[in-house]
Amino acid sequence: MAPIPALFVQSSSSIRIMDVRKTLSDQFEEYGVDISAPVLDRCHDICLQYAVDAEELVESWMAFSVSNNLHEVTLDTLAQMERKEFAKRNSKDVPTPKGLSKQNPKSSSVVVYNASKDPGLEDNILSAYCTTPKRSRAEKRCAELTTPEQYGTKKQTTAGRSPRMAFSPASFSPTVGTPSSKYCTRTNAGQTVTEWGSLPPGATWKTEGSIPGLRVASYAGHGQPTLPAEARYMYERLTTKACVLNDVVDWLGKEICLKHGLDEPDHLKKLHSEPFIGIGHICCDANGRLNPSSVLLEGARGHPSFGISVPLKLTSVSSYALFPGQVVAVEGTNPTGESLVAQRVLCDAPLPLPSEPLKLSTANGPLNVVVASGPFTQSDTMTYQPLEDLIMYVQEHQPHVLILVGPFLDALHPQVTDGLLAQSFNEIFENIVDTLMRPLASCHTEVVLIPSSRDVNHQPVYPTPPYILRKSYPHLHLLPDPALLDVNGIIFGITATDVLMHIGREEVCNPPQGHDRLGRLASHLLNQRSMYPLYPPPEDLNVDLEMWDDHTHLPVTPHILILPSDFRYFLKSVGGAFIVNPERLAKGSAGGTFVRMNIKPVLSEDRSLVNSICAQVVRI
Repeated sequence: MAPIPALFVQSSSSIRIMDVRKTLSDQFEEYGVDISAPVLDRCHDICLQYAVDAEELVESWMAFSVSNNLHEVTLDTLAQMERKEFAKRNSKDVPTPKGLSKQNPKSSSVVVYNASKDPGLEDNILSAYCTTPKRSRAEKRCAELTTPEQYGTKKQTTAGRSPRMAFSPASFSPTVGTPSSKYCTRTNAGQTVTEWGSLPPGATWKTEGSIPGLRVASYAGHGQPTLPAEARYMYERLTTKACVLNDVVDWLGKEICLKHGLDEPDHLKKLHSEPFIGIGHICCDANGRLNPSSVLLEGARGHPSFGISVPLKLTSVSSYALFPGQVVAVEGTNPTGESLVAQRVLCDAPLPLPSEPLKLSTANGPLNVVVASGPFTQSDTMTYQPLEDLIMYVQEHQPHVLILVGPFLDALHPQVTDGLLAQSFNEIFENIVDTLMRPLASCHTEVVLIPSSRDVNHQPVYPTPPYILRKSYPHLHLLPDPALLDVNGIIFGITATDVLMHIGREEVCNPPQGHDRLGRLASHLLNQRSMYPLYPPPEDLNVDLEMWDDHTHLPVTPHILILPSDFRYFLKSVGGAFIVNPERLAKGSAGGTFVRMNIKPVLSEDRSLVNSICAQVVRI
């Protein structure tokens, strides 16, 4: 075959270039925009450089000009649009995720470590991360005007998955799947750091068998509603929020007065030379931290205080512990009508323990429970070694109930915030749950998952709806945060939010170094009948007040209250309830702790389980 004359090739290329220029001119003319020859030349160059067709370029300009209030196309305004709209399309300008080194300029491949061998999953990752996407017809048409070398296909390479990396997600960095050396070299695994009670002689932590008819469900006593997974949030109005806070002050303030036999409350700013009773909730007179001289008492909007606030003088009160949002009844005087001089501050109205009989007897007891709280992986890796070791413990000891409290995929994890993960957050979370449940399929252990507002794959709101999974598991229970869990009549109150730390940062107390601070912080929840009595919350916690009003108030005092916190682990008895802080399963780059409980049948009429519980905090 005779070679095609070079003149013919050059003429064909020139015809295509002329077609692009004519299309650009026609498109601008349709929008009533006049452009000069130099601007038309530059538009043509942009089409070639970024593989966009004339229609897309003109539409991009129109959107850019409206957004930036531009009225004519010049070389300067075109350069502005190019930098903002098209420069990011150039493969040379794609930013490298933090923590990754730049790829070899001669190679256009992106390395994905620990990737799944599922072809469908690889295709999804290939199309989503730093690879050449499928181009539209217009892009292909404009690509014909460029050299093929500019559009080389990038290939994805994968690294193999080691036996100890079942939880590890696909990532753009080998550090994500690299085991933590500090965790691997620990020498205190299995050490008991604190305990409550003792096991009966000859008993061990290994469960002999399942409990027939074991019932694990959300507590439904007193008509307590359960937060649904599809709950809608942040649709509240300011008037609704005000009504919610007002109602809590009104009913809880009256309950406190009733418990202590106090007189009817009166207006907070009314002149009183003799002691009287005022109710309200604690506020701060500024945006800073509460202190003894900045305490305000704000009354309910209805009778008798009509929503007014008054400074609260505490110099005559020998002992108090106050925090914003706390509902109190104050006995004192108001000699000037401007400030309330307190003599007593009362804040406790705890509820009784559940009256329902326990379905735990010597024939089917004791009940073994394991509790662990996230994060479940160290801050320098995503291998989830602590969670994997906990599963091995559960397989060996087979407790009746395993309670895992989020976050599972922490939004604050450095490798999450640096964008090093090559899978969607939902895929990673569902892989964690699947890898967790598969080895426990042959066990009789019931698994309970509590979400956290810090889960990057979940709703960032408190109260937090239950997790949503595409796959179901026979022994898996998904509850909201906070949750009331009923296990054969034993009521567990559980939250993933660090309410102890939040109250502790805002609390003001006298004497300053009060006895048993952690026990006092936990008692606020029981005294205020709420799993989260603090208001306003910290800025990093999004609280929906309508959901808060419906799903955080306690209908009863739980037998066991699980309050994971960054405070040091502890086991305490407060007001007849057993308080558990398991701390975290992973702390920084090291391992943390979990709690195991042995709950013996109650042989007396005492409703409290405090004397029937043996518990230990154990290092993972």
